[in-house]
Amino acid sequence: MANQVVAHWTSQECNLSVSSLFAPRELSPGQRWLNQWWPSRRLGYDPVQELRIDERYAPVSIANWKLIPAVARTLLARRVTRPLSFVDGRRLSVIIPYRDRADHLRQLLPELHVKLDAQRIEHRVLVVEQEPGELFNRGRLLNIGMQHVAQWSDYYCLHDVDAVPVVANYQCPSQPLRLVTSILHGREARLRHDHYFSGAVCIRKEQALAVNGFSNEYWGWGKEDDDFFFRLLLAGFLCFFDQHGTFRDLPNPAHQCIRRDPALGAHIRRNRDRRSRLLRGLTDPADDGFSTLRFDITDRELRSDYEHIRVRW
Repeated sequence: MANQVVAHWTSQECNLSVSSLFAPRELSPGQRWLNQWWPSRRLGYDPVQELRIDERYAPVSIANWKLIPAVARTLLARRVTRPLSFVDGRRLSVIIPYRDRADHLRQLLPELHVKLDAQRIEHRVLVVEQEPGELFNRGRLLNIGMQHVAQWSDYYCLHDVDAVPVVANYQCPSQPLRLVTSILHGREARLRHDHYFSGAVCIRKEQALAVNGFSNEYWGWGKEDDDFFFRLLLAGFLCFFDQHGTFRDLPNPAHQCIRRDPALGAHIRRNRDRRSRLLRGLTDPADDGFSTLRFDITDRELRSDYEHIRVRW
């Protein structure tokens, strides 16, 4: 029998610090019209782009973002230098959103545990599997995972199943940290863009709570990671990436490869439109995330090296 689960964090616990930046219900009709139709412009620069920590960690860039002036001013006002440090003795939960990737999981888990044990990190691994029948929803699965292990965890690593660590620092960071930079494909290496914020991200529990987690409404391919990054930026966090971070990329099964065909175009357009509304200050993150999360756990399995839950909504 399925166990009905609802979001159990209160608004005080979530500390929805992003909400006050938007308040879209308080916008006048004229301001709403301006936010919707005012042309956006690429920032073209990042005021902290020269910052380096230990000659290894750099800020995830915002120079590529296209924003309307009002939102750009808000974002740039919060774009200040912040230190990055690491804390020992914190408990890590690695959360892997998953569906139909058994071979990837078999390859990832042994390498992941080796890295975490070598760094002497107390950890657990949670695989959150979505039932078949709907488009994959990565953001909602990550929200479910973070909630499921919240009482035990001090911080999370939000980890794709096809990213196998080669060089990775999983210690608890003071600011959100993207671990992936160099991706290995056989003998070839490819660098992620400096504005990328996905793949494997370490973040403290209170930071995820402060922005209400991910949106639950991005279906299929793309943009939920941009939405999450933007929430963190507007809440005043300075997200970093590890320039040494190296991962081996596992090839996707043929039936799960992204195809640019008309049948997939509708949900991609919806995801882009949803992200655009957030970037224009027309939607409030307080209305979509941990605070609105509803799901059933249909099956739960504890294995020697990880926990596996299956969920539906």
